[in-house]
This record gives sequence, C-alpha cells and structure tokens, in this order.
Amino acid sequence: MARKRREPETDTELLDYIAPKDGSIAAEPQGRKARRAAKKAAKAERAAAKGETPKRQGRFGVRSMGIAYEAFQSLRGRSMRTWMTAIGIALGIAATVATVGLSSTSAAAIAERFNATEATQVTVSFSNNMRDAGFAPTLESSERVRGINGVQHAGIFCASSEERQASRTEDQDYLRDVPVFGMEPGAMDAFGFTFVQGAAFDEGHVARDDRVAVIDESAARDLGYASLEGGPMIYLNGEEYALVGVYTAPEGEAKLTGAVIIPPTPCITADAEFAAAEVFIRTDLGAADKVAETAPTAVFPEGVKNLSVNKPSDLRNFRKGVENEMQALLLGLAGVSLVIGAVSVSNTALVSVMERRSEIGLRRAVGAARRAVAMQFVWESTLIGLIGGLFGTVLGVNVTAFVSLYRDWQIVFDPMLFAAGPVIGAVVGVVAGVYPAWRASRIPPAVTLRA
Repeated sequence: MARKRREPETDTELLDYIAPKDGSIAAEPQGRKARRAAKKAAKAERAAAKGETPKRQGRFGVRSMGIAYEAFQSLRGRSMRTWMTAIGIALGIAATVATVGLSSTSAAAIAERFNATEATQVTVSFSNNMRDAGFAPTLESSERVRGINGVQHAGIFCASSEERQASRTEDQDYLRDVPVFGMEPGAMDAFGFTFVQGAAFDEGHVARDDRVAVIDESAARDLGYASLEGGPMIYLNGEEYALVGVYTAPEGEAKLTGAVIIPPTPCITADAEFAAAEVFIRTDLGAADKVAETAPTAVFPEGVKNLSVNKPSDLRNFRKGVENEMQALLLGLAGVSLVIGAVSVSNTALVSVMERRSEIGLRRAVGAARRAVAMQFVWESTLIGLIGGLFGTVLGVNVTAFVSLYRDWQIVFDPMLFAAGPVIGAVVGVVAGVYPAWRASRIPPAVTLRA
C-alpha cells in the first residue's frame, strides 16, 4: 500500500517539495545536509522578504579561535616587545610564587625549631627569697635530676647581679665589663656549648672548687687571648682564674655572648652577688612534661612548692603570627610587582592600538565587529600574561629551592602554585588589556582609513 504523503506545515518543509515542470510533486529531500540547506534557504528568504540584511557568516578571522590565532601572529611579529612586556609579569609572578613558597618553607623551619625548643627545655628555679634565706641546690640534687628518665643533660647555673671587670693582667691594664655565670659542666652540655679552643672545666674542678674559667670567643678576642698556650689567666674584679677554654655562644642564648663562665660555687652557696640558682635541663623530644613534674622533687624535695618550673609555653600562636606577618609583607611586595607588570602590559597594548589604527580601520571596514577587534587585543594581553606567568612560576620555584638549599631548610611547596602562576598571569593580562581593547573597538573605520 502506497504511503500517504504528509502536507508541509512550515516554510522549511515547504521548500522540501519542489514542483517540476510537469506539475508533479518532487520527492522529499533525503539526508541531513539537504534538510539543513533547505532550512537555511527558507531562513534567508524570510529575511529578504522582511528587508533584513542576513548576518555575515563567521570567517576564520572573526571566530574565537581565529581571533586567538591572529593575536598570536601579531605577537610573533613584535617578539621583542612581547618578551620585554612579559618580563614585567614574570617578575611579579616570580615574586608571588617565591613569597608563598618561602613563607611555607620558613614557617616549617620555624615550627620545627619552636617545637624542638618547646619539647626539650625545662628550668627549675629558686626564688630570691629562698636565696636570701640560704636555700640553694646542691651538686647531689643536680645529679638526681640527671638520673630522671628522659633527661639528656642538666646542671646548676646562676648569673652575677652585675657585670664584672675582666682583664688578662693582674695590673688590669685593659678592662672590659663582662657578665659572669656560675655553671656546672652539665649545664654547659645542656645549653650546647661549642669550644673553639681548650675545653670546659670538669666535675673534678667543681668538686675541688678550683678557680678556673672559660670565656666567650668575642670577649676573648677583645681582651687579646689569641691562644691558650702557656696557661693564661683572667682576672675578674682582681680575682685570678685559670682560663681553660674559649667557647662559641649557643644559638638563641644571647645572654651567654661575651660572658665568662666559672664553677657553680656562687650558686650552691647562695651568694648574694649572684641571682638565685636555677637548674637547666635538656630532655629527650617530648619528655619535657614528665620531667617538669618530677624535677622539682629531685632538686629540692624539702620545698617543692617554693620552686618555679618553667618550660617554653605553647608557641603555635606566635609561630602563626610570625608566618602571617611575613607572608603579608612579602605578598604586599609581590602585589606591587604584579601591578607594575599589569601597568606595563596595559601601556604596551595601548601604544599598540595607536600604532595599528590603520589596521583596525581596515578590519572594521571589511566587516569585523567591534567585539572581534576588542577580543583580539584582550587575547594579545592574555597571551603575554600567560607567557609571563609560566616563566615567572619557573623562576619563583627556582628561587624558593635555591634559598631553601642555602639555608638548609626542607622545601615546602604547594603543587597548586604551579597552576596558579600561569592563571594569575593570564588574569593580570586580561585585566590589563580591557581598556586598550575598548579603545581599539571605538576607533571609527572611516576616520582611520582617511588618515
């Protein structure tokens, strides 16, 4: 049975039925291409009937990818200017990436040092009232502390109330004021003394109450101790001590810089010219809490409640504050660099618009829309920003790695920065290219062609 032919309902369907010369109805066009061509023809016919100008078909130079390609070719033709402009963006991105990388790396290094300090130092202190009453630790009490599980080194120390005059001659030809500390060898081990000449006095010197001393290298240099050959002496307020060692002050212990260390006799005798004695303890990592609970009983069991125990407080908030302050400062500088780079890109694009007025006018005259002209300049500045972002990211990562290796820090770097650098560069390029693109799109083609 023959299929009944359906009557056309629309203009497009009507074009699918073309009557031949003999008056018969032609077959319905077959295939997607035929139907699409018929639909376009019907649309063009309706537009012509209404007096409308059909929209110009998108050419390669007007489509988005075509605009991007033309922008790329334009930059290739001005390679030197492109690279010089991209350098500004690259420096800003490098500063940003290096800032974030170095902030994270240095914060990790600070955290590691703070955590080690917090977990390994305990100080048990006598009060001045206890000193005035004649109470002080003994050598046996510090020995008991060293026997506590988790204690690495411990010893008694105390500081002179006032600096003393030091001289290398009995006649005191040259004097220098120096702080003086009474200290056990165990305390020097706990502080981490490093000796550049000679060595520390030992427990035998302390037990015999020998008049020996060690001196910081800066004070030794100032007083003229070139070496310890011949057994030099040092005079503190006229009192004679045999100098047996020259040390380098431990890192982070500024009070020991330029000081002279003598045996702890003033500490255990509650000498009024010295501050109240303290027992400084270096523990294993994480053992400070337990040691802090036990050490006072070992130091002075008769008056545990009268002692004060000090271990570094929680420094996490301080560490976070340091990290935030440093990052804010460096990011501010990086932001200034990015603004300078953006201004450079915008200025270059604006100059390019002025130089290419004839080209822009010609493109407008042959049918390029304002949007197409504007998009080309936005693409050019975006590509410059992207190039600068790529090279800036590489430069920033290398700066971070170099500084970290030089400072012996463990590199901490967020992988997202590898993608963020080019993206930031492209965004900066887009922002910088908006105004020049708008200026280019507003250029009248007729005026430009006459010029």
